Amino acid sequence: MATNYSANQYEKAFLPKYLQNWSPAKPTKENISSHEGYTQIIANDRGHLLPSVPRSKASPWGTFMGTWQMPSKIPPARVTLTSRTTAGAASLTEWIQKNPDLLKASNGLCPEILGKPHDPDSQKKLRKKSITKTVQAAPSPTIIPNFTATNPNSPDQPQSSHPSAGHTPGPQSPVNS
Repeated sequence: MATNYSANQYEKAFLPKYLQNWSPAKPTKENISSHEGYTQIIANDRGHLLPSVPRSKASPWGTFMGTWQMPSKIPPARVTLTSRTTAGAASLTEWIQKNPDLLKASNGLCPEILGKPHDPDSQKKLRKKSITKTVQAAPSPTIIPNFTATNPNSPDQPQSSHPSAGHTPGPQSPVNS
């Protein structure tokens, strides 16, 4: 027999010191609160569906599709068409829509198709058009009146004492007055 047996011998592993969990523990309720809402009864005591429950017209077992009725390849649940060509996106969506029984089954597929396909040829045409438009729409150079080109090192020009005022930072010569 174990000489050091204790009812809480396994609780040591779950102490905050060993779990490195230093946050205070959440207080727990002593009694479990009742569940909100209610359970809707759909069958009587004998197991038959109640008249108010909607029934499938096609099959009394619903639209469940078994393993052997499913196609050999199941399409993905989420498809993004953004990086696909127009032809590739068309073939993919056609493949998804090919088996309507799988789409209508209760355990079937509800695919989510996102994005728009792009055509690389049309993208190249758009780029060429935008380049030619920007070249043609380039504005003419603006001429500023009353502008005289002066020498920035001439003593007539007032110089700023701030080092970033010139084109190249570095030591500034003192201003001669």
